[in-house]
Amino acid sequence: MSDAQRDRDFQMSHEADLQRRIFAVYGGDGEDRPLADLTAGLLERQMKSWPGLAEGYAALEAAGMREISGDNWTVKVQFNPRRIVSSGAKLDPESIRKRPCFLCLSHLPPEQQAILYRDAFLVICNPAPIYPGHLTIVYRRHLPQSILGNLGILLRLAADFGPRMVVSYNGPRCGASAPDHLHFQAAPAGLLPVEAEVMEPRNRVGVKRRRGVSLWRTRGLGRGILVIEGKSAAGVSSAFGEAIAALGRLTGSAIRKTRLVRGAEGRIEKRNTSLPGSPGPRAGSFNPTDGEPMLNLLCTHTRQGWRLILFPRLKHRPEAYDRQGNEKLLVSPGAADMGGIFITPMEKDFLALDRELIRGIFHEVALDDAAVKSLLDAL
Repeated sequence: MSDAQRDRDFQMSHEADLQRRIFAVYGGDGEDRPLADLTAGLLERQMKSWPGLAEGYAALEAAGMREISGDNWTVKVQFNPRRIVSSGAKLDPESIRKRPCFLCLSHLPPEQQAILYRDAFLVICNPAPIYPGHLTIVYRRHLPQSILGNLGILLRLAADFGPRMVVSYNGPRCGASAPDHLHFQAAPAGLLPVEAEVMEPRNRVGVKRRRGVSLWRTRGLGRGILVIEGKSAAGVSSAFGEAIAALGRLTGSAIRKTRLVRGAEGRIEKRNTSLPGSPGPRAGSFNPTDGEPMLNLLCTHTRQGWRLILFPRLKHRPEAYDRQGNEKLLVSPGAADMGGIFITPMEKDFLALDRELIRGIFHEVALDDAAVKSLLDAL
């Protein structure tokens, strides 16, 4: 059999697998059911047809929860042993190269179904949920995780989901358990304490307004946070691009220019997804030192427009993560943790975390208020 024939056979098999998995299609043409309604239907169906998902939700139902408060912040600590795969994932380039990508279509569980989103993404239920209604939005092609050139997709997702959902992004070096495959996550709005905390007047400082966009930073929340809010996608994208460039200068990260991803299944990316001076994801081997500064993002969309909550990062995991024995702390902060839900798959860590430990983790992995002030001053 020739290589060309093998390629054709693979494409036919791939397309057949995709069609078998499609629960619904969201085309974005104004005639679809609301995306949040479609995902609720998907979850209901999958809970009945996919035992692995039902087991994940049973584990979430049984998860322990504690609440710890600082000066102006609250963190909910969740004991969820099912998250051990994500928290304990080996993310060095060699380990990633050797393992099959669990977000690629051919490696999804056979029972997993999806919503085909704007021809380019698959919206799927997360089988190890952190919160009820936890979704993963996976790009159909195997391309590295990157927000550079893809912020427009995040904004479009938030608008299509509407005010009921918050969409999140984990950078390839700070929370993404599949840094080699572009994806986002979504969950019901209002579950993360930071969503309300960034809006409290006592926590908001340094407000800047220009071209219809508001920017501010927070204080007293244990970690530095930058918020960008506006009704125009172009305005929010422009402000975010400036923030990323300034963050790169502040942290020494290099932002390299490459061509944007284009393609038949990627028509969504033609909707003003590029950022000034920023690339889209690149094909090829994954290198976690390439590209964007370290960050996590939360994004919501209401009648007031978009709100981006940006957590600039210094490192992925605290030093205690690499210790041995009882000294090890299996905490691997991503957007959920930075948003105020700390995930602990080990009971000893769940019981050990207190105000000082959480404050120390924030201090170790995130920029502080003073650094984010410098970031905002540079914009």
